[in-house]
Amino acid sequence: MEPISEELVNETWQEVAGFTPNRARKEMTKLGKDQPDLLAFITEFTKDMNQEVKELTIYMFFNIYRMFQKSSKEKIKPISSKKIIKCFENNENFMEGLEGAHYKFFEKVVKVQLSRQPYVMKYLVETLFETPEEDSIALTEEDMGYLFLLLKTVIDVLDMETNVRKNRDTSHFS
Repeated sequence: MEPISEELVNETWQEVAGFTPNRARKEMTKLGKDQPDLLAFITEFTKDMNQEVKELTIYMFFNIYRMFQKSSKEKIKPISSKKIIKCFENNENFMEGLEGAHYKFFEKVVKVQLSRQPYVMKYLVETLFETPEEDSIALTEEDMGYLFLLLKTVIDVLDMETNVRKNRDTSHFS
């Protein structure tokens, strides 16, 4: 899949921010039907966090899913829990491998690793790590790192699924 444009990323989070509570509930119900394992992954892996952090995670997850949904010409097929957990474990190992790395090295690796969907990743990083406003949710560094890992996994599996479909769709031209 081509990188999702910065315009589509911005348009999507602004659109979602304007949803009424009723529309947000309906859209989340639809997402749960379309991607039950992906929603279960987010729900299960945030169940021990405080309510505000869980709500922020679900909100960000919904935005990310919607970005991929709007950029895809076809419906995104359900992603299996097996694929999600494998991706999560790979990301966890990747992050653990960077512990203690020199900042400049870390920065270069992260740029290469995260470049498949740079604007979606920018949304994630800015939302998690931006300077908190008075009414924003206070996240600990541990929360930020953990949510980054979870939502990076969501981005990766959605990117992989849309790439697999695109490759299947164009393989008859090879």
